[in-house]
Amino acid sequence: MKKTQSPVLPIIAALVAMLCVGVIYLWSVLRNATAQFYGWEPGSVNLIASIMLFAFCVGNFGGGALNDRFGPKKISFLGVILFGVGIFLSSCVKPGSSIWLFYLTYSVIGGIGVGVSYGALLSCVQKWFPHRRGFATGIATAAFGLGTVAFSPIIGTMLNSMTVSATLRILSLVFLVVGLIACCFIQLPTEEYLATLPKPAPKKNAIVATREIPLKEAIRTVPFWCILLTIFFYNATWNMLNPIIRPLGEERGLAPALALTCVSLTGVFNAAGRFSMSALSDKLGRMETNVLLCCITIVCALLLMFVRSYVYIIIVVITAFAFGGPSAINPATTTDFFGAKYTGTNYGVAMLSLGFSSIIFNAISNALVKSTGKYYMTFVMGAITAAITIALQLIMKKYKKKMDTAA
Repeated sequence: MKKTQSPVLPIIAALVAMLCVGVIYLWSVLRNATAQFYGWEPGSVNLIASIMLFAFCVGNFGGGALNDRFGPKKISFLGVILFGVGIFLSSCVKPGSSIWLFYLTYSVIGGIGVGVSYGALLSCVQKWFPHRRGFATGIATAAFGLGTVAFSPIIGTMLNSMTVSATLRILSLVFLVVGLIACCFIQLPTEEYLATLPKPAPKKNAIVATREIPLKEAIRTVPFWCILLTIFFYNATWNMLNPIIRPLGEERGLAPALALTCVSLTGVFNAAGRFSMSALSDKLGRMETNVLLCCITIVCALLLMFVRSYVYIIIVVITAFAFGGPSAINPATTTDFFGAKYTGTNYGVAMLSLGFSSIIFNAISNALVKSTGKYYMTFVMGAITAAITIALQLIMKKYKKKMDTAA
């Protein structure tokens, strides 16, 4: 009798690899030490995370296309290698060197590697659970976010006893070895395995797309641009906050160890937001859930203008929770409007706006902080961008009603 294929090992391997490349969220831990070690000004250092996030989006889009052709194992290998090599090369940059070398190695090469891996690994996990796609997306993106929890205290300890370059060199080698071993066990389910799975149950509030819509048609529609602009504006608050969580926490009265703990907690709450809000969106509705999260973000952004000490930690982790939700909701929204067949391409293009959001809003934030010496206007801008997102959700809700009627 033929043995039934098991998803356990491939899923664990994919989640381990996701955990390794989740370092994209860890820049707040490295920021101050990097600025001091290399002698770069804080504003230029802040752009390291923004450029890496933009490169991540480019890698995610390109990796998605390659994944369709070559499969997740080969593309995961490619992504992990690019990521590890990029971080290793950044460790070779000498103090006093141009920051552009760090942009190229850590941000561009490393960021593209993260994006390539992310797209392939997420696709792999989803294919094992076609009947529970929300669950699959949740565990994969949560593992990605939990990299912050796993590595923040480790990196903090390493920075206390060695240089930034030594820390990056060790981490790059560990990520390479662990990531490549994990990639060896990644595989797709067979048709025989998929035939044994139950059919996915229809979701009460999901839009049933009347047909599969490719990118060339999707970009001519209002919902596509609403999704793209939602990603651009909604993520602005977190993109501006993430690189400064630790230094701003210390400025607001937290001990260095407690500020580092705050960074770790954001990973936990980010993952919780991805799990719980994607499930809530199935019942409450995609746009309705995003509006709720936008309201939470507006309140948090305004409170971050002045809160201190332990209250600062509470507001930061709530912001992380609100940021995590749309990461799982927006892919589902894309599928709702345009069908499942072209979701990878359609959402991959919309995701490019995340990279632009990070670069543009961090550049504006840096300019505001440089001119005023305070972060007040940064958080006012974060509240405004979340309010703009509410308007975009209301526009999408109008088009949802039209599609529901047509369906």
